[in-house]
Amino acid sequence: MQTKSKPRKPFFWQRVAMDLARLVCTPLLLLYRMKRLTPEGKKYTHRIHGGAILAANHASFADPFLVGVAVWYRRLYFLAAEIVMQGRLRSLLLKGVGAIKIDRNAADIEAMHKSVDVLKQGYLLSIFPQGGISENEQIETLKSGVVLIALQAGVPIIPMHVFPAKHWYSRRTVVMGEPLDPKAYIQKKFPSTADIENITRKLMEEMNRCAALK
Repeated sequence: MQTKSKPRKPFFWQRVAMDLARLVCTPLLLLYRMKRLTPEGKKYTHRIHGGAILAANHASFADPFLVGVAVWYRRLYFLAAEIVMQGRLRSLLLKGVGAIKIDRNAADIEAMHKSVDVLKQGYLLSIFPQGGISENEQIETLKSGVVLIALQAGVPIIPMHVFPAKHWYSRRTVVMGEPLDPKAYIQKKFPSTADIENITRKLMEEMNRCAALK
């Protein structure tokens, strides 16, 4: 499932900060020398079109950059915890490059509305559904907010796993799975609590399948 979106101009003045950030981060393509694979170990060659959520594990502070490099050809929004965006200058800069502030300790309705809005406009949104940094390779729990946002925006969720590097100069590997369509798991018009839990569990299984590649 892919949402329809208008063709993206290479330069868009309302997203100038995001484009400048992408330009500044271009050297990361050379530094990370990223290897993008499917869960089966094949080269991931698919180009993502339209709105979609990138759901990845969160093992280090470098993960947002790694996810961004994995989809370097697209403008990418991302959810950022309140503590990360403390301070007027830092908040201004992060918002300019696509950050959406979210309160992890509450049902942040405003953050959800902003997330749904950018997805409906055809942009990508990066979410770390574990809710914080965890060094465990096996994902045991996920927050269901990622599923709720996907359902409201009508977009797929793409499971990912970012593998840690042994050294800063080591080549980075990212595994990207098949898009998961949450609506395909709902039998009735409106999703039930059981539906949300089932889709969240399915997403966790797909993310762990990405992590299983050695």
